[in-house]
Amino acid sequence: MTHVFFVGLGLIGGSLASNIKYFHPDITISAYDAHHEQLERALSIGIIDQASSNYETTLQEADIVIFATPVQTTVQYLNQLPQLKTKPGLIVTDTGSTKSTIQAFEKDLLSADIHLVGGHPMAGSHKSGVLNAKKHLFENAYYILVHQLTENQEAAQQIEQLLAPTHARFIHLTADEHDQITGVVSHVPHLIASSLVHLNAFYAEDVPLIQDLAAGGFRDITRVASSSPEMWRDISIENKAHIVSSLKQLQQQLTETVDMLEQGHEEALYQFFDQAKTYRDGLPIRGKGAMQSTYDLYVDIPDKPGMISKVTEILSTHQISIRNLRILEVREDIYGALRISFKKAEDRDAAIIALSDFDTYLS
Repeated sequence: MTHVFFVGLGLIGGSLASNIKYFHPDITISAYDAHHEQLERALSIGIIDQASSNYETTLQEADIVIFATPVQTTVQYLNQLPQLKTKPGLIVTDTGSTKSTIQAFEKDLLSADIHLVGGHPMAGSHKSGVLNAKKHLFENAYYILVHQLTENQEAAQQIEQLLAPTHARFIHLTADEHDQITGVVSHVPHLIASSLVHLNAFYAEDVPLIQDLAAGGFRDITRVASSSPEMWRDISIENKAHIVSSLKQLQQQLTETVDMLEQGHEEALYQFFDQAKTYRDGLPIRGKGAMQSTYDLYVDIPDKPGMISKVTEILSTHQISIRNLRILEVREDIYGALRISFKKAEDRDAAIIALSDFDTYLS
């Protein structure tokens, strides 16, 4: 019987464990976590078979190890792995957001008969912890697998077969390709979002109204700035080279934009916005990318008692699950905007039909 050992059992590790447990009931799943309460919770909801209190002892029994820990923590584990007793042909993977540091261990681990295949499931949630684990979390999400040595090709295939029921979209990249791509589409946007928040805070010291008016659109485009500071500190350090290169390119573009504004180049400004619109409108709509997607529906409702409960009642009747609900604007005698966030695009599409009696529109 195959034994899969999870090291780290938060949202990502828990969701992978939940999927494996459901679709591969013949596989034994054990887990080790620095926070033992996570293991107790995982046992209580039945997504693991064993809670390990001794990492090295359980490691000896494992056929596959999945490190669902922060990258720098995973590096520490990989560094000591060749000195520990493991089964011949052990397969090791991870779930980290950067890959070059991880794959630097591939050759040394292979010398110890350990097959390393880096992994990065590009999906997540605004909720954390194993109790929020979902076996379908990675459905339609990109799942990057990384290895360089041909000797690890079979291990990569085994991992893909193990995780095939997640219905993720598997892509094989080199570590450098992965880090460059995620640097552009995920890491730099996080830094920019945080910079915009700092800009807002700078001006809000003298003009407090700026903070009050920063709701709505500003909160949306800076949503990712609310992510874990520790995690993004580590990611920024791990992928420093690609992030710095992209930021310098952005710096050049900002300089050119400032020049267009100062010189009053109307046609150049038009082209700037038009080209951005054309490219952005051509981006994939469905599917999950490197940044967490949100599927929002805006419903115009009159400022009358019971309107919000009416909306939620309709959705409940149609068995449509919502992720979040927020009132953007409700004032006397005018319509207000109710923003409803859904877990999947399909849920949002179903809600449009269910709420067809309301004046709805997508963002």
